[in-house]
Amino acid sequence: MENFKEILKEKNLKVSSARIRIMEKLAQPQVHYSAEELFQSLTTDLPGLSLATVYKNLEDMRLAGLLRLVQSANQIKKYEWERGDHFHLVSDNKITDLSDEQLFEKVRDLIAGALKDKFQVEGLDVQIFGRPLSASN
Repeated sequence: MENFKEILKEKNLKVSSARIRIMEKLAQPQVHYSAEELFQSLTTDLPGLSLATVYKNLEDMRLAGLLRLVQSANQIKKYEWERGDHFHLVSDNKITDLSDEQLFEKVRDLIAGALKDKFQVEGLDVQIFGRPLSASN
C-alpha cells in the first residue's frame, strides 16, 4: 500500500486521519465513492467526522492531483484515485474502469487529429454510458 502520509506531504496537504482514511478507501482498484458514501463508511472509525470535512478533503485532494471526479449516469459526483487516463463504463449508478491503452491511444489520436491547430489536448476523461449486455447476446 502506498505511503499516504508522504504523498500528502509531497502535495503540501496537511496529514490528518480523515485524509488518510479517504485515501485508503479510494486507492483500492475499481472504486468510485460519492462524498456521502465515504462519509457513511468512515463515521464508525472517525465518529467526529462531518460531511463538510469529507467534501473539503476530497476537493483539496482533487485540486492537488490525487483524486479524479467522475459522474454516474444519474449525475452523482464520485471520486476515484488518480490513475491516469482510462475509460469509465457507466451504467445506472455503477462506474467501472476500463484500462485498454491501445484503444485509449486510438481515441486520443483521433481527437488530437480533429483538433489539430485549434486545441492542445493534455488529457482525456472518457465516460461511456450504456448498459451491460446479457450473456446470451
